[in-house]
Amino acid sequence: MNLKIALVSSALALGVAGCMTPMASAPPVAAVTTATAFVPMATSSNLFEIESSRLALERARRPEVRRFAQQMIRDHNRATRRMAAVVTSTGMPMPPPAMIPRHQQMVASLQGAADFDAAYMSAQVMAHQESVALFTAYGSNGDVPPLANFARATLPNLQMHLDHAQSISGGARAM
Repeated sequence: MNLKIALVSSALALGVAGCMTPMASAPPVAAVTTATAFVPMATSSNLFEIESSRLALERARRPEVRRFAQQMIRDHNRATRRMAAVVTSTGMPMPPPAMIPRHQQMVASLQGAADFDAAYMSAQVMAHQESVALFTAYGSNGDVPPLANFARATLPNLQMHLDHAQSISGGARAM
């Protein structure tokens, strides 16, 4: 399992998805062990999930894709609130909500996608693979214990999202 996470993290850090570019000057997600790196990356990930899912509510054709988008909005808004509470409780400042350039580019790519359902689900799989690796790394070796506990507690939900996205993604391509 750790090898799988390391491989996924390495692939994501290299920008495996053809239209994606790697994050400039950010450590690979598997190497994130500081709160100052984890919080902005997790914030951007949550924002990407929410914004891309709002777009899916407008553009998705398949009911299961729309239901998935609704779940992502609900769950990632909840995760954002929980993380903000933990960050604030530690005395750290919560960064302003902002997506990293790669996540912004992913949303822009979705806006022009001809086969939106397939593109959205593919982006969800990739984003959740990255999130699972990020939360696993920080949950295992994070420098702020309450935040590492949050990462570990959130991980099963992210894994469930990934599994769900992968199962829908196969069907989205079959249309």
